[in-house]
Amino acid sequence: MKVSDERDDVLLRRAAKGDEAAFASLYGRHQSSLYRYALRMTGSPWAAEEVVQDVFMTLIRQPKKYDAEKGEVAHFFLALPAIAS
Repeated sequence: MKVSDERDDVLLRRAAKGDEAAFASLYGRHQSSLYRYALRMTGSPWAAEEVVQDVFMTLIRQPKKYDAEKGEVAHFFLALPAIAS
């Protein structure tokens, strides 16, 4: 199975263990929607970029913040900026 075909939760676990391909796949899947969401929230391209970076760094550094029983990784990506603010 190619990295790009794996589920988000599997990629997140692999990325948290240092798998750069898994991180790149997660980032590629979710960066643009998260950026658009953050841009709507902040009104600032610079701030939106910071939000995207913070979300991905949080998930890599603290992958246990994501709980699969509470929803998909994609939904968590969008909820994390609101939780942090």
